[in-house]
Amino acid sequence: MDDKEKKLKNYVLWLLSRQDYSRRDLTRKLQQKEATPEFTERLLDWCESHNFINEQRYCEGFVRRHLAKYHGAKRIQSEAMAKGIDRALLDKTLEEFEIDWFELAQDAYLKKFSNSRKELDQKEKAKRVRYLMYRGFNYEQIDFAMQAQQ
Repeated sequence: MDDKEKKLKNYVLWLLSRQDYSRRDLTRKLQQKEATPEFTERLLDWCESHNFINEQRYCEGFVRRHLAKYHGAKRIQSEAMAKGIDRALLDKTLEEFEIDWFELAQDAYLKKFSNSRKELDQKEKAKRVRYLMYRGFNYEQIDFAMQAQQ
């Protein structure tokens, strides 16, 4: 292992000491540092063999972070695909968490709008629906959440 490869290995270990990364994220970071594809594969295989990279653990943390931000299923799925998380792994993780999406939508709605006026004109109602849609909730969940304040 030459000096550049040692520096790249230390860089990856430093990154992983701070937070979990997916294999795809680390591959991208190594490409930015101009690592060869062969070395990248070898290094990431080594990291997986030592459980420094664990896609299941990364996915669970990803879902937990988004739930803490009151994001719905659609938003989580969209951002997970952008991060390169396997769809089957994401679906399995969401199923294990046993999330009540209706309650989460209601919590997101009340957190944002609990101190606002009760009467809603059409413009204000549309604004609130857009807010919840952006957060990744479907129409049934949004309708349920908006009934909470009435």
